[in-house]
Amino acid sequence: MITYKQKPDSRLAGVIDHFYAVQIPIHSEPIIQHLSPNLELMLVFNFGDPIRYSFGNKALAEHSFSQVTLIGPLRQMLNYELRPGDDLLVIGFTLDGFFRFLSLEKITIESLTESESVLAFPSLNALYLSLADIPDFDLRVAYLTSHILRELSPSEDAASTLLEHASLFHQDVLNPVKVIADQHSLSERTVQLRFKKYVGYSPKELLRFLRFKKVIQQVSNQPNTPWFDLIEAFGYHDQSHFIKDFKQYTGLSPKEFRKLQENGNFCISFPDQLY
Repeated sequence: MITYKQKPDSRLAGVIDHFYAVQIPIHSEPIIQHLSPNLELMLVFNFGDPIRYSFGNKALAEHSFSQVTLIGPLRQMLNYELRPGDDLLVIGFTLDGFFRFLSLEKITIESLTESESVLAFPSLNALYLSLADIPDFDLRVAYLTSHILRELSPSEDAASTLLEHASLFHQDVLNPVKVIADQHSLSERTVQLRFKKYVGYSPKELLRFLRFKKVIQQVSNQPNTPWFDLIEAFGYHDQSHFIKDFKQYTGLSPKEFRKLQENGNFCISFPDQLY
């Protein structure tokens, strides 16, 4: 398996976290990969055959994505099969970047599933065909950068209110929603609804996910850390609470997850920024 990853042009800061590509040599064996839950939106260009996928602990099903697919927010682990000749290019958006690129008039977060084809958008279909004629990763990224910069619109004022306070969710703030509401003379309900509209999940869900993100990173960096140390360090009520989050996001128990990670086919994909 050949992989490429590149940070975006500085002009796309706050829009795209990374470009990522996977190419499978023609004589390779099929492999099943597992992608960690994450709350970013990923636009996937598939230049090979349809790729089978499933979520959580489910076996690969008949579901598949091909050509152009939007994935996210990914609330459970994604399992997908890579076969000889596969060629994928992924754009990892951050914050409200996807909506600034495609615009909220065309699609809203409420209409998205965890994996949905977006070929209904002619502009993305045309972009896919152009990229298919460019075999080199760096040239594809350069083409995408120019294209996205041309299409990019400013953040809406309502979204900007949320984005400027993104760091609150990484601090020991008891109620980030209340802080945002007070500073902008908004109701807490308004802040919550804006979260749902612009990023596709609630502030409560974000805080829960960010905690689990830290757990996964700790397990990845220090795989032998005792489970009870993690339970205490990250403020879980007890072992059952800890196991519940693992099953919620991965479909696996902590023990099953650690075994999967040891096999080397588990990928952690978290953007550098908040989401």
